[in-house]
Amino acid sequence: MKLASIETITDRIHHPNADKLDIVKVLGWQVITKRDEFKKGDKVVFVVIDTILPKAPWSEFLADKKNPESPIRLKTAKLRAFYSQGLVLPLSVLPENVQGWHEGADVSGALGIKKYEKEIPAQLSGEVLGGFPTYLCAQTDEDNGLSNPELMDEVLKSKWITVTEKLDGSSCTIIIQDREIKYVCSRRLALKETEENSFWKAARKLDLSKCVRGRYVIQGELMGPGIQGNQLKLIEPELYVFQISYENAFYPYIEMVFECRNTFGCKYVRHVENFDTTETKITADYLQDLADKQILPSGEPAEGIVVRPLEYHSAGNGRPLSFKIINRNYKD
Repeated sequence: MKLASIETITDRIHHPNADKLDIVKVLGWQVITKRDEFKKGDKVVFVVIDTILPKAPWSEFLADKKNPESPIRLKTAKLRAFYSQGLVLPLSVLPENVQGWHEGADVSGALGIKKYEKEIPAQLSGEVLGGFPTYLCAQTDEDNGLSNPELMDEVLKSKWITVTEKLDGSSCTIIIQDREIKYVCSRRLALKETEENSFWKAARKLDLSKCVRGRYVIQGELMGPGIQGNQLKLIEPELYVFQISYENAFYPYIEMVFECRNTFGCKYVRHVENFDTTETKITADYLQDLADKQILPSGEPAEGIVVRPLEYHSAGNGRPLSFKIINRNYKD
């Protein structure tokens, strides 16, 4: 996913509750800007949330005034009862040789913008075996549907859509070959097996006696003590599976749940809703509203939702066709 790109403002209204602010639309995002700084049709630089911005004149207003040297992370904000997600900048912030690039061009590198990555605590990360085995499966890296309207449209072409809860844990991939665990991975790395490593603790809970020979890839969110505040209040690490593939073929959600319950004996992400798109008009605003309503058992907001066709479709990148929408009430 592009972190910063050249885009067009598709709509602009005056902020109903603030005389000096506007609300603009870029791609599927809503951003609050200064009154009359931009207008509909303007070409701009758009920066998505969950990015780390460099120290620069255009970013200094976002710096932490109490800790000015700390990294500048771009987050969802709420101003006068309206959400703002992202940052809209004039093209003039770009180097001159970049300002004429085409709409959609990725300008993250030109501006020094990086993706925000959550640190894995030392007790979780353990000892590194090597890099993620991308020759066996793809890393988990869900695109945000608001940044990719074409992807959203592609998913919503399907007659039946399934929506699941998105949990905020630590990405975990377990690769099983002929009933033996071959790799246990964090988002970027393969990890050595140790007694105390939380990823391996979760992997060893899987029942492998019932699975057939061949290669399974089980991917999910590792939840539990020491992980993102232990949102589910667990007493030990647990894997909540969100997708399973067997010999490179992914299971639809219903079949994945069957495998989790009856083969591997593990937990899985919660089903939210199914939609028949011929009967229900599904829009970005509809899905954002649904994401904003997701609540954990603790009563705290869940991270959001994942949307995909009920039947498996490939995105052509080794992952199922799907996208995420983040709950605007969620704070990590």
